[in-house]
Amino acid sequence: MDSPQRASNGPLADLHIVDLSSYVAGPSATMTLAQLGADVIRIDPRGGAPDTRRMPLAPNGTSLYWAGLNRGKRSLELDLRSEEGKSTVRRLLSVGGQGHGIVVTNAVGQNWLSYEELRQVRPDLIHVHLAGRSDGSSAVDYTINAETGLPFITGPVNTKEPVNHVLPAWDLLAGLHAALAVLTAERLRRTTGLGQSVHLNLADVAASTLAQLGYVADVVVNGAHRLREGNSLYGSYGCDFAANDGGRFMIVALTERHWKALVALTGTQHAIAGIESSLGINFAEEAVRYEYRDLASALFAPWFARLNSNEARAQLEASSVLWSEYHSVEQMATAPHGLVRRSALFDDVDHPDIGVYPVPRSAATMSGWSAPASRPAPLLGQHSDEILDEWLGTMTTGAAAASPLQLSADRSGR
Repeated sequence: MDSPQRASNGPLADLHIVDLSSYVAGPSATMTLAQLGADVIRIDPRGGAPDTRRMPLAPNGTSLYWAGLNRGKRSLELDLRSEEGKSTVRRLLSVGGQGHGIVVTNAVGQNWLSYEELRQVRPDLIHVHLAGRSDGSSAVDYTINAETGLPFITGPVNTKEPVNHVLPAWDLLAGLHAALAVLTAERLRRTTGLGQSVHLNLADVAASTLAQLGYVADVVVNGAHRLREGNSLYGSYGCDFAANDGGRFMIVALTERHWKALVALTGTQHAIAGIESSLGINFAEEAVRYEYRDLASALFAPWFARLNSNEARAQLEASSVLWSEYHSVEQMATAPHGLVRRSALFDDVDHPDIGVYPVPRSAATMSGWSAPASRPAPLLGQHSDEILDEWLGTMTTGAAAASPLQLSADRSGR
């Protein structure tokens, strides 16, 4: 019988993946696959990898971060320092069948987890390894981001120091690349019978992403030197405005239709026409809207300043303007108009160590498959005996896997 943790009816239900990664990139990759039905076995060393204790924490110390990135998986706790624990990993990867023999890892300096070593137990192994840099040297999202140049064009216009953003974008993008790599490698194996060694690193993900967005070519071809523009939208029209009660709204006019709607809403038709006539420009052109953004924003700002947030929101909702209201993280998570409560993806789940809170299903919806109700992350080691019995046909305790009784005692003592 399938574990309650598994979305056994999902389109990827025939994939069985060993997850030996930690922090964001690897766990987010395998979580994406688990939400689509893959049987993902998250393996932690005794007591949990370092990310099992990362903030934010529930009142009892349970990591909400770990719970967020490992939902829908099954948890196996092994003594990975012992030969018996390592042997168990090798046995799990040697299980036969097309959907088995897949591992995702970001291990550094552990030769026993290398592709060369693990393929000895299964020649057609699919091995996806996530690293910081292509040369194997260490790096994390926050150190890679410092090299992208983005911190020097993020933040207020008058700021001279670098400003980091808080989203681990390169980790998350690397995770999506890794999930795609698993599916691609598995498809190749089905058609060729050959295993795959896949290498991904955060530095290459960051550099290639910025190249795809034109940042690299702009420098090399145009000699461009990007400057800070605050909350303005580079290359088009976008600006934030304050209502008279302190609420703030982000307004974007990507197209001529958006622009005309904004001009009509703010009653600035005559003023805009006068500027166009006197300067010989046409705001219907995106490049013009970008170049003269400050002049246009000065005309729009008084409209927002006359209104409170409720009034501005009501009029914006009735218009064709592209807009959004700035929310705090608290509003995003709990307010009726916040992103979470407005989304159809979230279900309230009850985690034994955390309590009741909203958990999302897969962000991808499909016409031929409906994602099952969201499931919380497992407890550390919750499925150890179940996995070993199901995959290996044996109940293992002792050096390789902790017993449920020992796991309960360990959690109560932490």
